Amino acid sequence: MKNIDPQGGRDNQVTGSKGGVAAVDRAFAIISAFTHRKPVLSLAEISRNTGLYKSTILRLLGSLEKSLFVVQRADGHYQLGPAVLDLSSIYQDSFDLRQFVQPTLERLVETTGEGASFFIRAGDEQMCLFRVDGNQTIRDYTIRLGDRRPIDKGASSQAFRRFETVQGPYTVDDLVFSSFGTVTPEMAALAVPVFGQGNDLVGVLTLSGPTSRMNEERAKTLGPQLADQAVTLSRMLGAQSGLFRDI
Repeated sequence: MKNIDPQGGRDNQVTGSKGGVAAVDRAFAIISAFTHRKPVLSLAEISRNTGLYKSTILRLLGSLEKSLFVVQRADGHYQLGPAVLDLSSIYQDSFDLRQFVQPTLERLVETTGEGASFFIRAGDEQMCLFRVDGNQTIRDYTIRLGDRRPIDKGASSQAFRRFETVQGPYTVDDLVFSSFGTVTPEMAALAVPVFGQGNDLVGVLTLSGPTSRMNEERAKTLGPQLADQAVTLSRMLGAQSGLFRDI
C-alpha cells in the first residue's frame, strides 16, 4: 500500500538521491518553484509544482526561512527571501563577460571557419570587445579588437538599432541580420543580438568573411548556427528562456 500524505503530494518529482542529499535536492526544488510569473506561492501551489508532500515542504521551509532563502508573508503565502538576492549580488560581482563570450567565439570559428566577433554599444558607435579570426587562408582582416565603427550601417548596426527597443519573444528569423559588401567591399557579415539579465541587450555576436564564400545561400546555413550560439550565450548571461520562441 502506498504511503499517501493526507495533506497531498507524493514526493515523486525529486528522486534518485538518499539521505541529506535528497533533502538538499528537495530544498532546491522548493526554491526553483518560484518564478517571475509566480513569485508568491501558497503551500498547495508549492506542493503541486514540486510533487512533494506538504509535510515535507513545511519541514524544509523551516530551514529555508531560518536562512532567509524563503520568507512567509502575513497572508500565509511564501516568497523568496533576501539571501537569494545576496547570492545574486555575489554572482554579479564575480561575473566576467570574457569567460562566456570567448569560448562562444572559438566554437563559431571552429564550426564555420569564419571570423567571429562580439560588439558592444559605445555611445554613438559600436566597439569590437572580443574577436577570434577565422581559420581560412582568405578571411576578414578588417575587424580588430577595440575597433570602433559607426552604428548606421552593417549587420551588427541593424541588430543594435532593432533590439534596443523591440521586445520578445523572438524566433530565429527575428534575430539574424546580414550585410554583403555594405561596410567593406567584398566582405559579408551576419549578426545576432545577445541579451542578459532583465532581457537587456548586452551586445551583438557576428560572423564575417569574404562574399566569395559567405554568400546569401551559405548565410541561410550560418544564420541558424550563429543564432543558436547567441541564444545559448544569452541564457548563460541571465536572459529568460521565454525571450525566445522555437529556438
